[in-house]
Amino acid sequence: MWVDIRGRAVRSWSPVDGDLGARLLPDEVSLSLPCTDGRRVVAQVDRLAMDDGKSLDALCEIDADNGHTRLNDGVCDDRGRLWVGTYSTRGEPESALYVVTEDGEARAVVSGLVASNGVGWAPDGSVIYVTDTGRSRIDRFTPTALGEGLDIDGTLMTAREGEGRPDGLVVDAEGNVWTAMWGGACVRCYAPGGTLLTEIPVPVTYPTSLCLGGADLATLFITTSRHHLADGADEPLAGAVLAVEPDVAGLPVQRFAV
Repeated sequence: MWVDIRGRAVRSWSPVDGDLGARLLPDEVSLSLPCTDGRRVVAQVDRLAMDDGKSLDALCEIDADNGHTRLNDGVCDDRGRLWVGTYSTRGEPESALYVVTEDGEARAVVSGLVASNGVGWAPDGSVIYVTDTGRSRIDRFTPTALGEGLDIDGTLMTAREGEGRPDGLVVDAEGNVWTAMWGGACVRCYAPGGTLLTEIPVPVTYPTSLCLGGADLATLFITTSRHHLADGADEPLAGAVLAVEPDVAGLPVQRFAV
């Protein structure tokens, strides 16, 4: 499953029979993750809701008083909490990464971001990687002693001018970090220490996010965008979901605990 932000839809595809599906929602949707009870938690503009496929049950609002921020990407941890970020529509450091519990309590744990984007946990839960696309970087954070907050632990990568910007990310079973380089026509893989291990070109300018899926979690699925393409651009696969076999395995998706 993946989100179609401008299409206001959560889309799905079955690798078994090729069936395509779409769940249309009232507003632009930036996140859809599975829950422990079979529903999905979805993010729309400034609010989170629980979706059973037929109706939405409101969970909470996030930064709803600021008309210049919007909810963006996120991930769940092994305790079933949702870590979700916002981005600034005017490019200001007014966004944040929030942690959300099953009762809808949302707390900002990293502030001063421009565009919080891909988020991912190391396999042992010792590090969380947080993308700020607005600053073209991915930072490392470690949980505080009680696990309720985060401490900065350095920068994984910073993109140079002309390389594109890190967007969505996924952490593989070996702890390496894969990121979609928005505007850079590639995806990259970094070791936990920041060494660039792999760069895979893709036939689109704007890859947006990625995950490791399939029966053996060894297929890298890459979402893409055509929203920023110039008129007449020759990119027939822009907006498609791509797949490659990178010879690595992923981790099972953590579910939002409800």
